[in-house]
Amino acid sequence: MLDPRSPDAGSQSVLLALEDGIRRIRDARQVMAFAAEHLARHLGVDRVCYAEMDKAGERFALQVEYSSGRLPALTGQHRLDAFGDSVGEAMRRGESLSCDDTHALAGLNEVQRRTYRDSGIRAHISVPLVREGDFKAILAVHHAEPRAWTADELALVRDVGDRTWEAVLRTRVAVELRRSEARFRQLFESIDQGFCIIDVAFDGDGHAYDYRFMEVNAAFSRHSGLSDVAGRRMREVAADLEPSWYELYGEVARTGEPRRFEKQAMGLGGRWFEVYAFPLEDIGHQVGVLFSDISERRRISEAVRESQVQLAAVIEHVPVGIGLFDTQGHYLMTNPRLQELVGDVLPSRDPRSRWRAYDADGRLLSPAEYPSSRALRGETVPPTVDFHIYLDGQERWIVFGAVPLWRDGVVIGGISVAQDITERRRVESALRESEWRLSTLIEGIPQLVWRSSDRGHWTWASPQWEQFTGQDPAAAVGLGWLEAIHPEDRTATLSAWEQAGEGGVMAVEHRVRHARSGSYVWHSTRSRPLRDPQGRIVEWLGTTTDIQQFKELQARQRELLEQQAEQNRRKDEFLAILAHELRNPLAPLRTTLELLVEAGEAPFARSLTRMQRQVDHMVRLVEDLLEVSRITRGTIELRREPLDLNEVLKVAIDTSRPWIEQAGHTLDIALSPPPCCLVDGDPVRLAQVFSNLLNNAAKFTHAPGRIALASERVGDRVRVTVSDNGVGMPAERIGEIFNLFSQIRQEKQQMLSGLGIGLTLVRSIVELHGGRVTAHSDGIGQGSRFEVELPLITTDIPGDDDMANPQMQARSRHRIMVVDDNRDAADAVAEYLEFAGHEVAVAYDGESALARFVGFAPEMVLMDLGMPGLSGYETATRMRALRKDAPLTLVALSGWTHEDDKRRSREAGFDAHLAKPVEVATLRRLMSEYLEAT
Repeated sequence: MLDPRSPDAGSQSVLLALEDGIRRIRDARQVMAFAAEHLARHLGVDRVCYAEMDKAGERFALQVEYSSGRLPALTGQHRLDAFGDSVGEAMRRGESLSCDDTHALAGLNEVQRRTYRDSGIRAHISVPLVREGDFKAILAVHHAEPRAWTADELALVRDVGDRTWEAVLRTRVAVELRRSEARFRQLFESIDQGFCIIDVAFDGDGHAYDYRFMEVNAAFSRHSGLSDVAGRRMREVAADLEPSWYELYGEVARTGEPRRFEKQAMGLGGRWFEVYAFPLEDIGHQVGVLFSDISERRRISEAVRESQVQLAAVIEHVPVGIGLFDTQGHYLMTNPRLQELVGDVLPSRDPRSRWRAYDADGRLLSPAEYPSSRALRGETVPPTVDFHIYLDGQERWIVFGAVPLWRDGVVIGGISVAQDITERRRVESALRESEWRLSTLIEGIPQLVWRSSDRGHWTWASPQWEQFTGQDPAAAVGLGWLEAIHPEDRTATLSAWEQAGEGGVMAVEHRVRHARSGSYVWHSTRSRPLRDPQGRIVEWLGTTTDIQQFKELQARQRELLEQQAEQNRRKDEFLAILAHELRNPLAPLRTTLELLVEAGEAPFARSLTRMQRQVDHMVRLVEDLLEVSRITRGTIELRREPLDLNEVLKVAIDTSRPWIEQAGHTLDIALSPPPCCLVDGDPVRLAQVFSNLLNNAAKFTHAPGRIALASERVGDRVRVTVSDNGVGMPAERIGEIFNLFSQIRQEKQQMLSGLGIGLTLVRSIVELHGGRVTAHSDGIGQGSRFEVELPLITTDIPGDDDMANPQMQARSRHRIMVVDDNRDAADAVAEYLEFAGHEVAVAYDGESALARFVGFAPEMVLMDLGMPGLSGYETATRMRALRKDAPLTLVALSGWTHEDDKRRSREAGFDAHLAKPVEVATLRRLMSEYLEAT
């Protein structure tokens, strides 16, 4: 089984090229083909192929193959166990397999060995592509000869497989999205009414004066009489259109309120339009316009109104047609209204009549069932019989009723009443057609569609609701649909209805029960109100859309982010603990070396100096590790003050000069004369920045070399330049040098090196000061130049007299106790203090220290904090209790030096907190401050 490892630099470039190549490919098979060829060329193998598994994970079928031609093609389906009994089981567990020589494989039967011989495979890497626990596919690398695969090659194949399969999945999703968009476009174009999206243009006073057609559907031209308008302005298409049209659409765009109206456009040939205009949210001043040409309907309506006026002039109080017929069904008299309705073609009992009559249920009636025939039989027939006829080429629908006329108990005739219902039938027909179109549309989309009255009381649910939830549409009416919602989501769902109110949009995400699986699936439910012309809400129309996959992707993203954060936290903790643990062995080494140097061991002076320099270097590396840990955790603190940057540079020069001189280099210094470089900064941190840059210059310059340090004022900033004539850097890799643990290693280069974190600290500290650092090099052997820029301030800084330290008093002998469970560290500090003339007591744990404390009566105690048993904190607290009335200085020694650690030591009674390993100069200063002053 493979051990995945991070790819080397070559593999990283392959992965970057792979990502760049497949990003532009839109076909899943082409993505696999590109990746196969890319990997095969890089590895120099005979074949790379992708194969997809069947549902059982036992057989695979080749999808894409890139081959050098030395191996026979793999065709058809193949069983995994044909290549070994354990192959299928291992790959279904997600384990990658590799083999350097298939002839050397043990445990194969003759059929399996023949499979390898027939396929020509002598060496292979096989990586299972598993998603959400499901074994989906295989990426395989084959070679016709035995080959010893490297760890980097194994890691690269796995990375290529994972990234390619992710790209394949994204590509397939993108293809499905394009298909969905095509279906939406087909629906958009199939709308029978004219539809367009316009962008309203306003002048400087906020008045709408024109609009541009952004998009139109196929029916647009038929309803408007305009063609080829997409992308053009209305004034360009119809210059004579009345300004009121622009004002109406401008009001919709400006207020965000939809408008429904009928209006005549004289600029479009006098056409009448029924228009519904609504704003498109979050798209500037764009408005959607749904319209129909109702010119013909208006013409018919005007004709009807004119007829009504004429009829009213004849018989003002008779709104219906009236006719008198005899016992034979022949009409003896008709009023003008009836004549207007039917002319001379009155209904009769003649079976050859052009009339067709239908009852309320739509059943075709015979002449004997006509209202006039039934009236002659003594029946009173209300106007419920619809008669259909074509008169003068026009379709007519007339509703008739009849009453009998009696004389002496005998029917002598009858009276017919008639009304024209042509328009009503036309509207009803249009309504049925519209409902049919809407029903067809609803049944063809994947969303669950429903209608609701106020507060979520459903009145209708689409068939998809029943198909998905298993709930009968009748049971979903009212609040019955809530039974299909997850119990935990019902309160939030009803709350969303409450918040929708009178004018809002109802929107909520909740889980809906899936009937077949019994599980709950995440859906997004949205609803908008439908209003009448008076703006009153008639009903709500809503959709419920499956968003389960989106939710799963969100959850996966959160999981990956949490994993990344956890990995970063563990890394930071490791760096901090590593640095802390390294301090313990360094402490006695450093103290002993300083003791030997001060003792003046002449025969070993050079060796001691060299050892001291190397220990100091190790201490700096540990400090760098701690600094990186603090920066990455965001806990680094700056103690800022106004300061002259040139003074900081002098400190850095003094710190780095031994390194520079030891390496045999010349340092040229050109500091800008004062007043020049006043900045607000932390002097210690800034000195660390420039010391690191000088040390790097000394480290990467062959002796004898030349290093230059210069400062100058540039506008409102100060620029410090550190340059050298050393080994330089490749131009294409300069951007990497500030990355954590980055080291640019060059062929045949034998230079001093470190951990690759110094320049990371430089950049971080400079940026915390509001500055920036850049690197420059003309190439290998051309030297390097680093520039640091910091913002200047105008505040004065204290003068030399204010900064001067008081004269240190002469030393005297003091009683000092050293407590540390690290015996070497404790003994080293004790030996130095005894060498300095002090009386010293040593204890290796808290209990021993307390036992000797009262009798020895120390003036100062140097104590480690992290001791086993009784910790340094507890020991300090007890010492304070034993010496309430006598002066006592407690100094904490610890590898943990964060502000929280110092605060805790102060609370335990410590006067000072020193970082291990303690410098002798720091120890002297501390004793002078606390002991000599008393």
